[in-house]
Amino acid sequence: MNSDPVYQKLREISWRRRLTEAEQSELRAWLAVHPEAQAEAEAEDLLNAALAKLPDAPVPSNFTAGVLRAIEREASTSGRSAASSPNQWWQRLLPRFAMATVLLVGVTLAYRQNVATQRQELVTVAREVVAVDPTVLADFDVIASLSPTAAAVDENLLALSDDLMAISK
Repeated sequence: MNSDPVYQKLREISWRRRLTEAEQSELRAWLAVHPEAQAEAEAEDLLNAALAKLPDAPVPSNFTAGVLRAIEREASTSGRSAASSPNQWWQRLLPRFAMATVLLVGVTLAYRQNVATQRQELVTVAREVVAVDPTVLADFDVIASLSPTAAAVDENLLALSDDLMAISK
């Protein structure tokens, strides 16, 4: 298939109507320069002649009405989809909400893991202290009664005191 714009233009004109004398002479001049397209031009000419002999296809009486209905249907569908999209705000917010939820769950899990790790480290240090000097826990109640404000501040250590007492026995 030749993509020369002159040949293509003349070809498309020949599909719609017979070429004028000027157009035919322009086509002959072009084919003289491009003899490799001679067979294609002859086949195109024969095909156009055969198609011209065919009778026109009958058009239904309601063809225009059907085309107009299809156009109206397409226009109403595109108008409906444009009008309904602002009402469906959740479609825009759902991905954001999902991302925020995933982020919140991730931060919460990381925080809880950090707290659990810190508690585990505190238990490990307390066990090491008890293993080195078990008498430290013998006076724990006396020490706790001397400074009640300091004991109230360190509630984690008080919560672990029962565990530490059980370990030392």
